Amino acid sequence: MGSQRSVTWGNAGLAMFVALSTCLILSAPTSAGAATAVTNETVVGTATITGSPAGWTPSNFYLQICPMGEKYSMSCPGALSGSPDQTTGAFSVTVPATAWKFGMYYYTINGQIILSKGSAVTPQPGATIHHNVTMSYVVPAVSGKVHLTGAPKNFNSLAYMGVQACPARIVFSVGCRNGNEAYEDIGPGSPYLIDLRQGAWKVAAYYRNDGNTKVFSGTPVKFTATKGLTRTVNVTIAYQGV
Repeated sequence: MGSQRSVTWGNAGLAMFVALSTCLILSAPTSAGAATAVTNETVVGTATITGSPAGWTPSNFYLQICPMGEKYSMSCPGALSGSPDQTTGAFSVTVPATAWKFGMYYYTINGQIILSKGSAVTPQPGATIHHNVTMSYVVPAVSGKVHLTGAPKNFNSLAYMGVQACPARIVFSVGCRNGNEAYEDIGPGSPYLIDLRQGAWKVAAYYRNDGNTKVFSGTPVKFTATKGLTRTVNVTIAYQGV
């Protein structure tokens, strides 16, 4: 009897010891300075536009960064951006350490965005990655001069102008689907330029009243855009009130 009682108490003591040891292990504090997971990386490089005419400079240029699994575009989900030095093109951006496509875009003098292709950057958590971004200057598809007839002298205080290009196969309208436009620094007598993909297009001048409640457009002019060639198409619109 005494021997059995001694074994019973011994088992209970062993169970209690194990339980206490487990609690101590689970509740042991993390030692100071313990390493934590690195989740970011830094990408450095130079953004360059090649093949531009002598004396040409973009209005501004920036980085466009898209997740690897998304189509590279100006509106890709999860996009990030960066601002290179506008003189040297040097950039440094810190991003989450995952796969990205890096590219760039620039603004033309009339406000159009010209986007490059994206190039892959492999994730390297905690590292500084050297990755340059390059794109070619895009020759405008069409350029010309904007004419406005019959307008009062104070037109610029009443309305503002633009030039709209639409695919030739659809009905012309300002803001047409798959179209493009020039709107920065457009006014009576000003030059304009627009880059377009190859094919048949219609282009026309337009103006909106200062309250942005009405839009008026001129007669569209049809032309064919050819890669590497700039067509000259002057556009005219008659003043139709505001």
